[in-house]
Amino acid sequence: MAKIPKFETLDDAVEFWESHDSADYEEDLEDVQFEVDLRKNLLHPKLTVLTHRPAQCPRCQHDFDDITIEYVTSVDGRLLVIRDVPALRCQINGHEYILEKTLDEVEHLLDLQKKAQLQPTTTLNVPVFSLKTTV
Repeated sequence: MAKIPKFETLDDAVEFWESHDSADYEEDLEDVQFEVDLRKNLLHPKLTVLTHRPAQCPRCQHDFDDITIEYVTSVDGRLLVIRDVPALRCQINGHEYILEKTLDEVEHLLDLQKKAQLQPTTTLNVPVFSLKTTV
């Protein structure tokens, strides 16, 4: 069985695993456990998380624009909006990305809110409709 090499950079690891099958390194792999609490951004459902900022769009190699978005998610049946979240948008095709570090900050803010250690800067009144009443 082959041994997993030591990587100098994250890019080296990505390049390696893009061209190698992890099944060939099964003896070198170890079991891990972790909790995942994914919260979907309702306004940007195709937002992709990147571990680091590449020079160009990973999908099409075009330049980025630095943008800010509103991160909207649902927690316990309530909509929560986080404004001024930095993101990247491909100038040509509109692919949207958020850095892992930024997503960690969003998750931290949501945790503070859940523990009532953070007050909102503003509160929005959101109308809710039921399709049953219009049929």
